[in-house]
Amino acid sequence: MATYNELEQDGYYLIREKEGADIILVQPLMQTAQCWLLTHIDEIEMTIWKKKDDIIFEIIEQLTDEQVFAYQQLFDGEEDDYSTWEDEEPGYSFEEEEEDEDELNDDEIETGKR
Repeated sequence: MATYNELEQDGYYLIREKEGADIILVQPLMQTAQCWLLTHIDEIEMTIWKKKDDIIFEIIEQLTDEQVFAYQQLFDGEEDDYSTWEDEEPGYSFEEEEEDEDELNDDEIETGKR
């Protein structure tokens, strides 16, 4: 059995955390005395902490620089493919409402009405 302590910072690794589990991609980002901060990629990408002495069932392989580049190219610009509601509909601004209320027209000034 392997542990997270065997991984190197900024490497990309295909691992199986438990026997029979799916293969996942991890990238160690930084370490403390006892833990690794990892990018953990399976169905979704997330950042998690793992203790260095936590057991990994199997380190299948470390990706080469060429494989990492090819992997990154698969998802390059993916964020541009999705739009959010913010892109489609302008947001409400409290400041805009305040500006409108502060602007009085000539009739309102003369009559004192809003």
